[in-house]
Amino acid sequence: MNQKLSQNQLKELKECFNLFDVDKSGSISVRELKKLCESLRIKVSDREANELMDLMDTDGSGSVDFKEFVNVMAEQFFREPTQGELEAAFDYFDKDKSGYISEEELLIAMSRFKGNIAKTDVQRMIQAVDKDRDNRINKQEFIDLNLICMWYVFMFLLLFFK
Repeated sequence: MNQKLSQNQLKELKECFNLFDVDKSGSISVRELKKLCESLRIKVSDREANELMDLMDTDGSGSVDFKEFVNVMAEQFFREPTQGELEAAFDYFDKDKSGYISEEELLIAMSRFKGNIAKTDVQRMIQAVDKDRDNRINKQEFIDLNLICMWYVFMFLLLFFK
């Protein structure tokens, strides 16, 4: 594993990895990778999914284990996202283009990654970052927020589906 990562960073990457590893097998299969893309409304052919898997699967096992996932994603820990990247990530969640991420928008986005997520969990997430206490996330709150897992998902997609 990448020795430059702190234990906290590895823990955060593990949480992201676990979101992708739907069947909890300890590795991400082509099917899981394709399902993730589909849940994000990204059309990926079998060929494209296999090409992406080939880039990540350095040991040739046919799936991506945590070590391989860390190797792909670790470089993102050492680079600050640009303002444009953060705004694009915000825009991805702000489906109605209101300038805010509502509870409903966050619930839908989180459900895509985690399946059934409790509304109370989404409410707690909003409360944790909602500085102006209007029960929604504005662009500045989002940018100030260190939603590392969401950032990695977004970067993962940007890296491989440009």
